[in-house]
Amino acid sequence: MMALAIPTYMVLGAWCSILVISSWTSFFFCIAISSKSSLDLEAQALLESEWWSDYTNHVPTRCKWPGITCNDAGSITNISLPTEIQLGDKFGRFNFSSFPNLVHLDLAAHGITGNIPHELGTLSKLAHLDLSSNDIHGDIPLNTWSLRNLVTLNLARNRVNGSISPFVGQLTKLKSLSLGANLISGYIPPELGRLKYLIHLDLNNNCFIGPIPVEIGRLNSLQYLSLGMNKLNGSIPLEIGNLNNILYLDLNTNNLNGVLSVLHRLTSLIELNLSNNEIFGDVPLEITQLTQLEYLIISSNKILGSIPHDIGKLSKLLVLDLSRNNLIGKIPASLSTCSNLQVLTLSYNNITGSIPSHIGDLVTLDLIDLSHNLISGEIPSDLGKVKYTRVLDLNHNQLTGTIPSSLESLQSINLSYNSLEGEIPVSLHYTPNAFIGNEYLCRGQTHCYSSSRTSSRLRTHMKIFLPLIAVLALLCCAYVLLRRRWSCCYSETDAIKNGDLFSVWNYDGKIAYEDIIEATEGFDIKYCLGTGGYGSVYKAQLPSSGRVVALKKLHSLEANEPEIRRIFKNEVRMLTKIRHRNIAKLYGFCLHNRCMFLVLEYMERGSLYCVLHNDIEAVELDWTKRINIVKGIAHSLSYLHYDCNPAIIHRDVTTKNILLNSEMEACLSDFGIARLRNSTSSIRTVLAGTYGYIAPELAYTDSVTEKCDVYSFGVVALEIIMGKHPGELVSSLRSASTRSILLKDMLDPRLISTINQQSAQSLALVATLAFACLHSQPRCRPTMQEVAKKLVTRNFPSTKPFEEVSVREMVNQEL
Repeated sequence: MMALAIPTYMVLGAWCSILVISSWTSFFFCIAISSKSSLDLEAQALLESEWWSDYTNHVPTRCKWPGITCNDAGSITNISLPTEIQLGDKFGRFNFSSFPNLVHLDLAAHGITGNIPHELGTLSKLAHLDLSSNDIHGDIPLNTWSLRNLVTLNLARNRVNGSISPFVGQLTKLKSLSLGANLISGYIPPELGRLKYLIHLDLNNNCFIGPIPVEIGRLNSLQYLSLGMNKLNGSIPLEIGNLNNILYLDLNTNNLNGVLSVLHRLTSLIELNLSNNEIFGDVPLEITQLTQLEYLIISSNKILGSIPHDIGKLSKLLVLDLSRNNLIGKIPASLSTCSNLQVLTLSYNNITGSIPSHIGDLVTLDLIDLSHNLISGEIPSDLGKVKYTRVLDLNHNQLTGTIPSSLESLQSINLSYNSLEGEIPVSLHYTPNAFIGNEYLCRGQTHCYSSSRTSSRLRTHMKIFLPLIAVLALLCCAYVLLRRRWSCCYSETDAIKNGDLFSVWNYDGKIAYEDIIEATEGFDIKYCLGTGGYGSVYKAQLPSSGRVVALKKLHSLEANEPEIRRIFKNEVRMLTKIRHRNIAKLYGFCLHNRCMFLVLEYMERGSLYCVLHNDIEAVELDWTKRINIVKGIAHSLSYLHYDCNPAIIHRDVTTKNILLNSEMEACLSDFGIARLRNSTSSIRTVLAGTYGYIAPELAYTDSVTEKCDVYSFGVVALEIIMGKHPGELVSSLRSASTRSILLKDMLDPRLISTINQQSAQSLALVATLAFACLHSQPRCRPTMQEVAKKLVTRNFPSTKPFEEVSVREMVNQEL
């Protein structure tokens, strides 16, 4: 009975031992049985793990289970699970010692909890190990450092602690080591210098202390080095300059000191980030030899001296951030040759001289921040030529002269605390505090910062213009009297009978009611673009000016409904307060008791919703256009919340209410249910928002704040990059299964093949900001002003490949 309990393969194995002595045939028979025994152990381990419990019954061949690859003998060599399989505590059930031929193990973002099992160290053939983006804690088992065939080791974005063993130097075949975003402490072992094939080294966002080991300079193959956000001290080793192939060097947010001259030999570096350290000394002239640089960020240090006069040699620069140092001297004129520059930040220094007018030639600039310096002279009118600039910050300087009207093309300006004078151009976009601290600056004819000088100037102006104003007033009165003789939509008798509340509002002085009727042939159906539940939209070309406009007209029956009339009038009231390039323009309106319509800017491509749901147009809406749409909507909401007084809350931010022009640029529309902050009158209606975009707090409170718009923006931002409404993803952000999803798997599949390095960074940043906006607690959401600024000034801080970025990492990212 005891013999019967012995496993069959053990009996056969013993029998084989005898047969080996007798013949070669028996020998080969034994080898076959031994191989079969190994496969049986693999099969048993797979079943006991319960990882593939959904497949064991209807897919009998384990080599065809998802994520499994076998060799010709049927032994498993590769395990790379699909994202829908979540492991949790099942990870510890896997008997790794039963897989002697395993070469590739990829379990990134699978919700793994617990420690790294000691048995992993028995996989002697393992070349690729990726356990990143999980919830693994504890230290790294010592025998992990004995896996000498490892080429890739990725444990990033977990809760791994402990230290890196000196035995890491045994992994001589290693090309990529990623341990970022963990709790690893201690010193960086000098034995890393033995890994001569290492290309990618990521130790950022841990608790490392001590100096950077000089042995790092031996890694001649290294292209990516990230040691940022640790507690490293000491100077930057001279040996770092030996890294001839380095493309990305990030040492930000440590306690490093020393000088920059050690880096001048890194002629192949695309990105250099040394911000938030204690680096001192001058900016070396040799830094202009790093001609491949796209990102030069050395803000928040103790750097002295002036900006090199030939900084323009860095012609590939996208971001130049030298803020919060002790720089002196002038802004070099050669900066104008950096034709790709998108962000220029030199704030909080002691820079003198004037602003070079040639900066206006940098048409790609998105942000110019020269605030808190000693810059003097006048503001160059050429700054208005910068096509894409949304933010111009020149506050706390010594600027003089008047404000150029050419700055009206900018989205946001801050000129406070200078010595500017004259009138503020009425077309500028600015916050209420954008001009404080300028003693002789006036807002129109009514508000001046210096009573003596501006009062005298005002009296002079009044003497000149008062007669003209009187004549114009008489003409306007005559015009109004004549217009009252015409009905808005009916005869004069009907107008008197029904009460003509308003006439067409001549926003630009050129639109008349007769033009509207003539252009649409009395609102003929052939001019109708679409019909909704409450009205129709018409397209019309005005005969007097040739301008093409959109007409939003209420149906006759709805025009008599008090609630709908109130919504319609509310939209007029809001749009008359607004002027922003990313908000649909109101040219005129008619609010008669029985005929109501708005005259709006015509947007050729229609709603964003329709474009995203058309495969041909969605492909045309490439990543660059989509990112610009996100930026445009963010800036429009920031304008409503912070540049309007009182603030305006839109309350219905959806892709259906975002319109696109011929260049696929976005405008926010439909302000029917918008309201002013702290308004005592509210619009109680079933139209107060759109399902799927409404902030969750509105389910239990009537308190409407700007954070409601922030939430809706988060939904819209995800919809733009996903190509569809995010649906349940929004409500399940905190679940383990959702947070393990990779960013690349979320994106619009119609454009997935067109992602490049730049768009990947932008998409990750948009998703990160969107997830922050979707926080269930309103107080934890960022403001739209913060979102708009980060979309301009910040890159996604992850140092891992785009293909590995997960929802977990983006949700946990600090803004």
